Amino acid sequence: MKRVVAAVAVLISLCAVAVAQGVVVQEFSFQLKDVKPDGRYTVKFDSRSYDPSGGIPDELTSNYIRLPKGAVIRKQFLSPKYYCDLKKLVDMLRTNHPNAPHFDQLIKQTLKGKRTAPKNTKSLIATCRFAHVGSGTVLVDARPFEARPIPAFLEMFWTKPSAGAVATFAIVGIPDENAPVVKENATIRNTQPIVNVNFVDDPTPDGLYQYKIVLPTGPVNGIRISVAEVHVTTQGLTLTKKKSACAKKKKGKCTKRKVKKTNLFWFTKPTCPPSGQISFEAFYGYAASPPQNKTIQIPCPKFS
Repeated sequence: MKRVVAAVAVLISLCAVAVAQGVVVQEFSFQLKDVKPDGRYTVKFDSRSYDPSGGIPDELTSNYIRLPKGAVIRKQFLSPKYYCDLKKLVDMLRTNHPNAPHFDQLIKQTLKGKRTAPKNTKSLIATCRFAHVGSGTVLVDARPFEARPIPAFLEMFWTKPSAGAVATFAIVGIPDENAPVVKENATIRNTQPIVNVNFVDDPTPDGLYQYKIVLPTGPVNGIRISVAEVHVTTQGLTLTKKKSACAKKKKGKCTKRKVKKTNLFWFTKPTCPPSGQISFEAFYGYAASPPQNKTIQIPCPKFS
């Protein structure tokens, strides 16, 4: 199948004058790529947040994104055997490799190998290898604690749902040790916070959206931060089912069997409206600025 890319780069400007904060600007984009006939696809998400005057952006107190109707998580993936205990994994690696540099590379090396669905939760590494749904980078504005922006890596894992959530991502942030601001500050270098991103079933009356992705806000380890940039790619989860059938018989006995493989993607296909565009809605709530609610559209992915 010819590779199909459904992409959009939409700038959403949220302008609100706040005391000592200035103008807040938000930009984000979605890209759906590697779309397969069986419903699989990769999601690329990018966002930026900044004050054009160079000041510290107003504090973000609430942030969520609504997903188009029809895109829901299949029940087959809501099983404890597919949930990674990310804190347990991070603690294990810290204990076994107390002085290891480049913690992000240590995680990737630990999880290296074929991703196969685990049959139970006995192996932490095997479970987390399958549950590793994506990676990315983030640029953190921690002023006035640190004047320089702090680059970090993100590793995303399927984990046990939080209370009230249908499903949850656990994300660990790992400061980039190649950056001077990280090299020179042990507090930053040794901080690897874990946050949860929750999927909440909250359909809207207009029928456009069903899931709401609640993004984390607030201080990290007691320090107020602003997320200046996020770049994340997630390939999601896929279960491969095998079905055996007889391909050749001789004297009433099967002498050759054929195995058919089918892929089951973690999300069902989004519903494509008559417009041919699926919508995403973003909400930003601020400490001192009026809240903003914006929507964007991208072409419906073509699965066939």
